[in-house]
Amino acid sequence: MSQKPETRTPLCIAPFVSLAIWADGESIICCEDKGPQAGRLGLVDDVSGLVNSEKMRLARRQFLRGEVPAGCRACLDEATRQPTVHNYYQQKFDWRDVAEAYDETTGDVSRTQYLLIALSNLCTYSCRMCFDKLSTRLSSDRHRMLGVEPVGYRRNDIDKVISFIRANPIRIVTFHGGNPINEPRFLDVLNELSSEVSVEIISNGSTLTSGKVDIRPHLSRFQHVHFNISLDGTRRTTEYVRMHSDFDAVFRHFSEVTSLPNTTVNLHNTITNLNLFDLPAYYAMVLSGKFADADSISSYIATEPAVHRISTLPPELRQLARERIEDFLLALGDAGGTAPSDAFDYKANNARAYARNVLHRIDSVPYSPLLFAEFLDLTRRTDAFYGVDPLPEYSEYLTPGAPGESRASGPSGPPRASSSPSSASQPVAPDAVAAKGVVVSHPAPEPAEGTHALAGPCPYVGQRFFRVSECIYAWNAAYFQNCTAVTVRIQLNPDAGITPATMATLRTTWETGIENKWSNRFVCAGPYGTSTITVDVQWVTSSPHHVVRVRQGPAQSNMTTWDTSDTGDVAAHEFGHMLGNPDEYTDANCPSRNPVNTGTVMDNNTGPALQRHVNRICVSAPLAAEVFSIGLDLI
Repeated sequence: MSQKPETRTPLCIAPFVSLAIWADGESIICCEDKGPQAGRLGLVDDVSGLVNSEKMRLARRQFLRGEVPAGCRACLDEATRQPTVHNYYQQKFDWRDVAEAYDETTGDVSRTQYLLIALSNLCTYSCRMCFDKLSTRLSSDRHRMLGVEPVGYRRNDIDKVISFIRANPIRIVTFHGGNPINEPRFLDVLNELSSEVSVEIISNGSTLTSGKVDIRPHLSRFQHVHFNISLDGTRRTTEYVRMHSDFDAVFRHFSEVTSLPNTTVNLHNTITNLNLFDLPAYYAMVLSGKFADADSISSYIATEPAVHRISTLPPELRQLARERIEDFLLALGDAGGTAPSDAFDYKANNARAYARNVLHRIDSVPYSPLLFAEFLDLTRRTDAFYGVDPLPEYSEYLTPGAPGESRASGPSGPPRASSSPSSASQPVAPDAVAAKGVVVSHPAPEPAEGTHALAGPCPYVGQRFFRVSECIYAWNAAYFQNCTAVTVRIQLNPDAGITPATMATLRTTWETGIENKWSNRFVCAGPYGTSTITVDVQWVTSSPHHVVRVRQGPAQSNMTTWDTSDTGDVAAHEFGHMLGNPDEYTDANCPSRNPVNTGTVMDNNTGPALQRHVNRICVSAPLAAEVFSIGLDLI
């Protein structure tokens, strides 16, 4: 007999009803979960092994206790400002219908009602803010453009997925990818679903054909089908951000699915610094323009990759973005808390919430000239590879010979961008709003496409910055990489009473301990050749990768707080975190930690670093985020 809670309601219902699986088989609580994975599909006998993994059981207990699992805080916080995936679960599932399937003694659930699955990573687009493992086309392009080791086609064990569907009372299935329709076995899974199942398809809108088969007749038997079509701006911006995309084809497929009697359509955009300035025109288009027939809209503000965050912008571009969005909100008007009366009002309310959250997030962190310089470098190389002109807001920074090219990372920051936007991304004027509609023009210059390869002989050159999350801990890893030469700038801030002579001795001890443990001990080998990894620790007073407080010891140290009793081995351990490595010792707070008790530097300080601790340095991806989100809003 299962034992279930009587009156408690969890903070979030997701781990009690659902499972999400990425294209590489990694399983998580939901598409917004940024915590440790629950397992991999290829490593379990059946999908139930993921549903009742230790991570899932722990998350259920935490949510019932009113605690927030690692990786879920950002989503719950964001839900206070705009609709998120958390709201989706709360709206779709009632705890009273779920509780009986939960065994409070074991933490297991006996039935899963919602499956979010990427069947494979097949995709024909190369979206600039996406990740290599999610798109075969993007991976191929970055291999030629940046020397990235190609990921290749990956397909999940579809037979396991089908068995799981047959064994559970699935109410909702969301297909994502890649572009799920591109996967040849998409219809094999679709045809296993009961006609009562609600089918949701997250698509780039490029096709309605799987293999050579039109999927629309296969969708007609379901009571409800929901398309979530990704569209990141008006024509110029969409085709710039989503390389190889065809704006007209997306509109044609959008029109075809909106005409199906059992289908609703949501338009979703991922907000980055690339489409930020086009946001008012985009919202105008989906509210009362070309795509106004959409049933709903959703937006996600990207947090990873870091170079595409809206907060990377220098002050003058932040101000330009704020002005355009504030003008749009003024033009749209404030609903003033009145209940929406029709589809336009519902969409307009969401647009207001998303736009206000963008204003909140633009200035969420201090401006980093280094991160903006990295963004400009990546954008310049990408534009050159595809043979396209930069977006107008960045033209002064990216045009060869322009002042912005030489001053992007200087102490005074880049020059002010032109405040004259192109017609492709005009702000909406306050008087451009008609009753139940926002008016804006959408000229559409056609970008040329080229194949200028810029692949280099080494893994990567540039700043690396990524968020790491392990168990209940999270931190930022950062360093500069020039092929296999790694430089880490550390600013030491001593407490009062620690003398300069003591600091000089500590700097020597710590630098020697770090470099002896990490430098000239490992190699990167791949299609670009073989090269030894070197590590250079630089003690700086400005522009650090990491800031460390130094206090009198002995005391308990961590990555950002060291003490005067710390040895070179202790510094080498904390330095390992700066490179992105989690702890490997036993921790009562992390019973599922793996690997553990390894005898390495990340376990007991005195042990050695291993090749696996530096393998990310050998990956020639321009971004090496351990934790990322692509914003699969399903609202």
